Amino acid sequence: MRKGGLGRALSRLLGTAVMAMLVFALASNFLIIAQATISPLSPVKGNSMYPHIKDGDAVLVTPKADKDVQVGEVVVFPDPEELEQSVVHRVVALEEEKGAVYAVTKGDNNPEEDPFAVPLSHITGEVRVVIPKGGIFIDYLRSPAGYLACVITPLLVLALYMLARYYLERSGPRRGWLSLEIISQT
Repeated sequence: MRKGGLGRALSRLLGTAVMAMLVFALASNFLIIAQATISPLSPVKGNSMYPHIKDGDAVLVTPKADKDVQVGEVVVFPDPEELEQSVVHRVVALEEEKGAVYAVTKGDNNPEEDPFAVPLSHITGEVRVVIPKGGIFIDYLRSPAGYLACVITPLLVLALYMLARYYLERSGPRRGWLSLEIISQT
């Protein structure tokens, strides 16, 4: 190998690793912003839909028009007891009462139907995709530690890499004690 070849190879390898971390950081940041604005993925808590959907999975929810709701679909709606929470259950029947249509829902792992009927207008969406264990990552990413580890740290590593690369590659007779000359002597 030519003189300095190892140093260039290590520099390329490090550069590739840093760029991969940057892409991961940008994707994580995009996911955080998307979750805060349009909330395309929802973490699942509980096993009422086991084995189809498990605790810690994430679900991709798409909007569903009232008239398009059908028996057998897995839908999302606000929990009647805790409106800030959502329920992910399967529609097992549609009932009409006083001119309005209601969905009778049930968790696949629950022995009985839900004790309430859901007006079709309250159904916020349909589950399109289940991402196994994706909810664990989303919850971690939303935490301060997750944001630090997945977004801030890769950006800091990129900044340090750029500073080190600038310092190591600048031309001139004095390159300092952190120069590539150390590597090129091998």
